[in-house]
Amino acid sequence: MFSEEELLKRRLMLELQRKMLAKQIKRDVEKPDYTSVFLKHLSGDGKEMFNLAMNQYPDIAQRVAETLGKLYHEGRLEGILDAETVYGIFEEIGYPIRLETKIVYKKKGEVKSISDLLKEKKE
Repeated sequence: MFSEEELLKRRLMLELQRKMLAKQIKRDVEKPDYTSVFLKHLSGDGKEMFNLAMNQYPDIAQRVAETLGKLYHEGRLEGILDAETVYGIFEEIGYPIRLETKIVYKKKGEVKSISDLLKEKKE
């Protein structure tokens, strides 16, 4: 059969294998996707504003989403973020989101864009 030394070596090898597997399992446990956690806490217009930010500042917006998602995950932030809040966050860190704006003219229930109004005046 096996001598005591061999049995002891095998027992130690098995313990080492178990420890290695336990460490590997701990490493394999994935951290949550903080960006998706952040996106769950945005209102409808907040998502639109964040999409505008992603188009204009992709790297910065990704880092903001991960950071805020981590804060939500840890319970340090609560509530839903709307468009004004998202805009304010980006403006506060020095990356204002450029919005598409339209100037319209209303008269007697008729709505015209300012460009259409100027074209009519030229004619």
